[in-house]
Amino acid sequence: MNGKLLMELAWSKSIEVYHPDIAHILRMSANPVLVASDFGFIEGLLWHKGGYLIFSDLVRNKIYKYSKQQGTEVFLDQSGLDGLPTSMHSNHIGSNGIAYDQQGNFVFCQHGNHAIVRLNKEGVIEKIVDSFQGRRLNSPNDLVVAPDGSIYFTDPPYGLSLQALDADVAQPIAGVYRWFNDTLELVADEFAYPNGICFSPDWRYVYVSSSSTEEKMIKRYEWIDGKFENGQIFLSENADGIKTDKRGNIFLAAETGVRIFSAEGVKLGMIKTPASVNTLCIEGNTLYIGTPHKLFRFALRSK
Repeated sequence: MNGKLLMELAWSKSIEVYHPDIAHILRMSANPVLVASDFGFIEGLLWHKGGYLIFSDLVRNKIYKYSKQQGTEVFLDQSGLDGLPTSMHSNHIGSNGIAYDQQGNFVFCQHGNHAIVRLNKEGVIEKIVDSFQGRRLNSPNDLVVAPDGSIYFTDPPYGLSLQALDADVAQPIAGVYRWFNDTLELVADEFAYPNGICFSPDWRYVYVSSSSTEEKMIKRYEWIDGKFENGQIFLSENADGIKTDKRGNIFLAAETGVRIFSAEGVKLGMIKTPASVNTLCIEGNTLYIGTPHKLFRFALRSK
């Protein structure tokens, strides 16, 4: 490591350094920069190909759009529930995770409607799936679209009353599912609160995080022919959102900030934030960070 990076490590105020390799990932003299605030509960950060960010607000039941030029504006109203909440809902009724499908449409999780839906090019929301084996889903939380078009998503009970499983109104378990060829398949059932989900950049592995302190784990599975195989606890950590960069480094949205690990599981560092982190998005040399009520950006060194 050169002298300049060592100097940055010494003077960093917003980063906890666990391994010197973190200096090749983060701009060590950078700080989280506030870009927007006063939200209900931010989730589902996604960079739009048009040059702006979109994200969910679970409490306000909206998807917002943010750009440097226009600031923040509503992108989609009633994003997670198209009616009135009932006694079976928590206050997290809005949309959550958002991704692109292979046709360039948005697909996203709806807590209030217990569904995975698509926003087509005409601006119409189309239901993809909202039940499994005759029971409604709990509250789909995060999702990712694989190269074969499969949609994988987590289904914890955060959108349900008391944020706990209730087999009388929804699923008896909090599953991880695959939607492919109009069929929904349970691919993992060992979580009480599965939350974030993402692939490694080479599509060899899929990571699933738990957000429950009673199951402190990030599991890594091999992705083989659409199946989750050889699942192992990769990190003894909790996380809400989880992302990998192009080098395979793993970014965790955690209560203490953004925790960063190498592709081999080495703890590298943490970006300290003023509140717990719910969601992440990497675009080029910028990491976008969503805490419950505020949106930040942070400068990365790697592309």
